[in-house]
Amino acid sequence: MAGAGFRALCDEYVRKLGSSTTRTLADVNSLMTGSKGTDQEKKTCLDVALRKAVFKKVEGSDEEVKSYIDLSFQCTRSGCASATTPFFVLADVFDCLTLERCANVFCYVEEKSGQFVKEPTGNRNMILRLCNDLIRRCSKSINNLFCGRIQIILAKIFPITERSGLNLQSQFNLENVTEYSNTHDEDVTMETETKEISFMFYKTLWSMQDYFRNPNQISNDANWKKMEDTVNEICRIFENYKHEGSEQVSKDEAYFAKFLTSERLLTLQIMDSNFRRHILVQILTLFHYLTGDVKFRPNKLILSEPRKFWIRDTTNNIYSILSETPPDGPQFVKHIKSVLKYEEKWSKWKNEGCPSLSKPAEKTKQQQKGVRRTVRAMDLNSEKFDLGNPTLNELWNICPDNLAACQDSNRNFTPDTYKFFEECIEQLEPDSGVEKQYYLTNDTAFVWRSLRLLAQQSHPYFQHIQNTKNLTLTDNLQNIVTIIGKEYKKENGVMECN
Repeated sequence: MAGAGFRALCDEYVRKLGSSTTRTLADVNSLMTGSKGTDQEKKTCLDVALRKAVFKKVEGSDEEVKSYIDLSFQCTRSGCASATTPFFVLADVFDCLTLERCANVFCYVEEKSGQFVKEPTGNRNMILRLCNDLIRRCSKSINNLFCGRIQIILAKIFPITERSGLNLQSQFNLENVTEYSNTHDEDVTMETETKEISFMFYKTLWSMQDYFRNPNQISNDANWKKMEDTVNEICRIFENYKHEGSEQVSKDEAYFAKFLTSERLLTLQIMDSNFRRHILVQILTLFHYLTGDVKFRPNKLILSEPRKFWIRDTTNNIYSILSETPPDGPQFVKHIKSVLKYEEKWSKWKNEGCPSLSKPAEKTKQQQKGVRRTVRAMDLNSEKFDLGNPTLNELWNICPDNLAACQDSNRNFTPDTYKFFEECIEQLEPDSGVEKQYYLTNDTAFVWRSLRLLAQQSHPYFQHIQNTKNLTLTDNLQNIVTIIGKEYKKENGVMECN
């Protein structure tokens, strides 16, 4: 099919797919049957048309968009379209829609997640890129529910051992900077009975976020002292201003976001149970990192015994504060301890190189019996061995004495020293005309093989390397090759031409 004919066929497919008349797989089959060209040409045209028609389809309702996506998957399953086409269509659809409509159309991905698990790795990686693009578009405070749905789908589609989702080197998001005011607003009045909740405490409280962002900076003694004083002050204020209880919040009304850092909100935040739990759990997570077994933690971040003792006492104090914080304080503490316990197992698994979590299949009784029969069939005193396979039997019984077969001269594959270096010797001759950049001694593989050969057959040459250890390995090898060439000519009576 000529280029003009191919474009005309693609345009026809796009027009038909974009209209309301082509909605089912039968309509697509009818469209392809009535068009000219080979099956491969029709398939290629359909791949192109399915993606181009997206721009027309996204103008319809969300249900129409989901039906069109499903149609592209049906085309692939029937063999009309390529295996990757519906995933390109899916990505194009989300690129064309607003976040609000993406959240509605994403229901299709959630419904078909079971099918995506069985897809090849390449197609699942396209789903991964699609989801990551959506997460980057989302706001952490406004679209947090949609982000959670995306993360759940990724957890369903990819196994827990998927390395793209693992923070193997324990890196931190240093760009997550919490901004707060460093100057006191004179118009702000703290509505408290004492003066302890002041602007100084406001700065102390929010300065702790920098240590959560980058715990490795605590290795500095000054930063450690500052962090220790900050945690002690936070715990003291939370103990003195106990939360007296509040109305239960329903699950539908619960909303978790990044807390605002306005100085005007500090008094209200101190009396908010969610805010207290947010800060104290962050401190517990920091302590878990400092005391846990983390492979990529800096060596300079090793705690002394007094610091370990302070962390242990402070941890118990924080659990006591959380237990007294309603609602359901003791139950909340139980869940936090369980989460941190699982985090220890997770860190241990990553430290061990993320081994497979699936257990090896146990051998059946029939397989075990087969192994025992094979062992009984081998008579070590016999001149012939039966290995259970004719080809293996033939190879094993070529020579009655296996040790003699290994010592056979035909099995000596080590080349002669001069023959191995012959080309290199010719290159190093002054009148060879070979430029230095083309010397064999510049090839790292050749240098490695040369050293292996010299180690087996020419031990004295290593003494030469020891005496000229200031030279590079390449220069040393060139000197040795030159010496080998001169010795060979001397032994064989070859005269050198000056």
